[in-house]
Parts: sequence; structure tokens; C-alpha cells
Amino acid sequence: MNIILHVLSNKYCSGCPLFESKEHIYVRNETLKLNVKYVPDTIKILFVAESPPWTFTNDRTAYFYASGEKIAYGGLAYYMIPILFKEKITTKELFLQNFKESGFYLIDMVKCPINKLTKVEKEKAIKSCAKYLNEELHSLNFGKAIFIGKSSFRIIKNHLNLDFNYAVIPFPRFKKNVEEFKKGLMEALTVKL
Repeated sequence: MNIILHVLSNKYCSGCPLFESKEHIYVRNETLKLNVKYVPDTIKILFVAESPPWTFTNDRTAYFYASGEKIAYGGLAYYMIPILFKEKITTKELFLQNFKESGFYLIDMVKCPINKLTKVEKEKAIKSCAKYLNEELHSLNFGKAIFIGKSSFRIIKNHLNLDFNYAVIPFPRFKKNVEEFKKGLMEALTVKL
């Protein structure tokens, strides 16, 4: 995928506050390598999450596409499983295989982790990464897009060419958001966007 090559070459990174951070660039590069393994032949639904988690620096299983035995309680996959799949999913690897085979693919709005940044730093990083996301959204062929994370989407939406059908649902961070996430995901899957 050409967009990944653009990101790895730092094509649009010069104005980003995270560009000087070796740790952020490391997480970006490693998580992009994991994403490439799970691109389906046909993308029915493209999920667009906020960013890779900062915890990836200490726990390589913390990222959505990190395979393994354990499905982390409270992680995005944990909340997606009962909505996306009726059969019992017992391992992360099984979830990722089913996710790919079902035509689902997840990318990040921002390629470096932003969850430990100040509000101002986060906004700058989101705006800096919008060029990558815009290219990625228009280079991928997908049926529906579901953005996960309302606050980040509010920042980035004015920097994107959103000439496709999409929905926006909250990230399942707090109990209230978990219920809104589940309801929003179910609606986005069943309603023609």
C-alpha cells in the first residue's frame, strides 16, 4: 500500500509535534507493519480508530492488530466481538482472522500514539496526519467507513474530503460510551450508510 510507504518516508510529518519523538515514530512503524498483514481482498467496512495506543511501547499485544492468545478486556476487539461475530471467539488470532475474512479492516486517523498528549499537542498531531488519512481513505476501496472516536473526528473532519458514506461512533472508553459504541456499531452495520 503506497500510503504506508508515504507514512514511513515521513512525507507529511515535518509540522507534526511527534516527528521528533523516536518513541512515537517507533510505535507508528511497528503498528503499520502489523496492519499490512490483515488487509482483506475486499474491504466491506473500513474502521477508522483514533491512533495506536501509547501502551504499545511496553506491551506489544496492546495494539488492535497484535495477535496472541489473549483478547484484552476493555480493548476495541473485546467490544467488537459480540457485535461482529455470533460464534465464540476465544483468541485474538482467531478474532483477527475472522475480522479479515469478513472484509473488515481497521486503520488509524493518526499514525502515532496521541492518547498521552495535551489537548493542543493532540490537535496539532491530528491535523498533521490528516493528509495521510485523506490519501488512505481515497486509495482504499471500501463499502462503508466507521470512524471510532467522536472528539478526534470533530478535529480531523474539516481536513478530509469525506465524499463517501460514513458513520461516527464513540470510542468505548467509559461505561456510557461502551453502550453508545455498541448501539452505534450495530446501527452502522445494519443501516445503509
